[in-house]
Amino acid sequence: MRSWIRHSFKNRIFVTVLLVTLLPLLFCDVLVMQVQRARSESSLATQAQAQLNGLEQALDTTCLSYRQAAKRLCGSTMIRNALNRKTANSRVVYQLLFMETDRLREHARFDIFSSEGKCLYSTVSPLPEEERNPRWGVLYAAGQTDGLAFGKGTGQTAMTAAQAVRGYGGRILGYVVITMTSTDFERLFDGLYSATHVVILLDPTWQTIYHTQPAQAESSTAALRSQLLAGKPLTGADGEYYYFLTRNEGTGLSLILQQPKTFSSQVMDTFYTVSILMGLMCLLLCLWCAWLLSRHLSQPVHQLDEAMGEIKKGNLEIHMETDREDELGRLTESFNRMTEEYRQNLVRSVARQRELNETQLRMMQAQLNPHFLYNTLDSMKWLGVTHHVPQVATLATDLAVILRAGISGSEFITLEDELELVDRYIDIQSLRFEDRFTCEIDVPDRLQSCLVPKLVLQPLVENAIIHGVVDREDGYIKLQAEEQEGDLLLSVYDNGCGIPPDVLARLNSKDQKIPGEHLGLFNVSSIIRLHFGEKYGISAETTPGDGSCVRLLLPIQKKENNNA
Repeated sequence: MRSWIRHSFKNRIFVTVLLVTLLPLLFCDVLVMQVQRARSESSLATQAQAQLNGLEQALDTTCLSYRQAAKRLCGSTMIRNALNRKTANSRVVYQLLFMETDRLREHARFDIFSSEGKCLYSTVSPLPEEERNPRWGVLYAAGQTDGLAFGKGTGQTAMTAAQAVRGYGGRILGYVVITMTSTDFERLFDGLYSATHVVILLDPTWQTIYHTQPAQAESSTAALRSQLLAGKPLTGADGEYYYFLTRNEGTGLSLILQQPKTFSSQVMDTFYTVSILMGLMCLLLCLWCAWLLSRHLSQPVHQLDEAMGEIKKGNLEIHMETDREDELGRLTESFNRMTEEYRQNLVRSVARQRELNETQLRMMQAQLNPHFLYNTLDSMKWLGVTHHVPQVATLATDLAVILRAGISGSEFITLEDELELVDRYIDIQSLRFEDRFTCEIDVPDRLQSCLVPKLVLQPLVENAIIHGVVDREDGYIKLQAEEQEGDLLLSVYDNGCGIPPDVLARLNSKDQKIPGEHLGLFNVSSIIRLHFGEKYGISAETTPGDGSCVRLLLPIQKKENNNA
């Protein structure tokens, strides 16, 4: 997989776009749902806990009132006497019973039972005929404690609480019994919880005392009872609810508030199904968009890669067509320009090499076997010395020096050595033309070490003599060197007749079709341009009646920085 990604630009774009678009989308989808669910559950849990606290407070307040009323009734001498079968006025007992249970009768019924379990007095009329067995149930629990005992009721009774009335020596004389029905609990808890919540009240043995939905009481309470006994979190029978529990240590009663989950299992299944379907749709959409984008971006890159492969094979005629106006389109156009320039440079390079070869051939033809000439001049020199003709010896010596420089292996020499060759050449021409001209050389010492191609000044001086001052008796030639913007400028001035306009135009345009009598200038210009580029070479100017000037421009090169 990693190799598949690394070796393809298209695959990298595809994977990157897919990850950048799909992962945040899926992450946000799951995260938003979970955050929303958590926030909703937290809010509902806070609300449920507040409601449970309100229910607990109402129940505790009521139970406390029941305890206090039962304690006062159990401690009454009149009630003890009545239960001890002593003379007692029933009307006075009822007055005491109703007085002690004032406002409590709204939520419960108060009865006074004998020690045998028969109801003797009650806050309701007619007197209940039910009998209770003091050896089990809530009466038995009351006999085992000094306080109020709570338990599950029977029949229509939701809860029963009882406290024993004791005589001297702790003998049980009877019981004060408090009975609450489901209707009583509804009135007690009315307005303290939401309509979607369920209130469950369990006795100390975890039997259901009250359930706001009696039809579900048996199944849900059985599940809760088993989870309580096992010490597990309360989840109910189907796990669709949250349960909040509080237990009163004094009464042993457990109060449970059942709250529906924010999202039921069916709703969550629907959410997950929708999320999966949306994820699949997003995946397909991202795959399609990523493929289109990667193809759109990688296609021109792939074409460029193939075109570069053709260039490597030597096919320089390759040309890419594109109608794009973006960066890749401009890159394609740049590639086409680069290929065209490379092809033209190659053509120019071949032409320059051919021109250099032809120039070298012409120079070799012009040398006319310099070794033979050098030997002949050496013989002429000794003949001149022998026959006492110093002019012949001087001519032969100067010409031999020039020829020796021409056949030496070095292609570049210092400007100082080049000027020495020019001096030799001027000596020869001075003897030939009987000193009808003078030559001045003005070259600064700092430029003497500059490297120049060998024998480039001699054709310029020759042109000034042959075509300039040859017909004058006061000919004047000046050779000057100067530095111009980092380049070396060599100038040869003369006071001759000037250069014809057609020849002057061709010299300044570097036209290669120069007449034969200017072959030397053409060769010098060709050598300079082949070595240093089209910027350099020969230029000329003339003033009718005042002479002409031929200039040679070439870069400054020092001997220590050149290995020629």
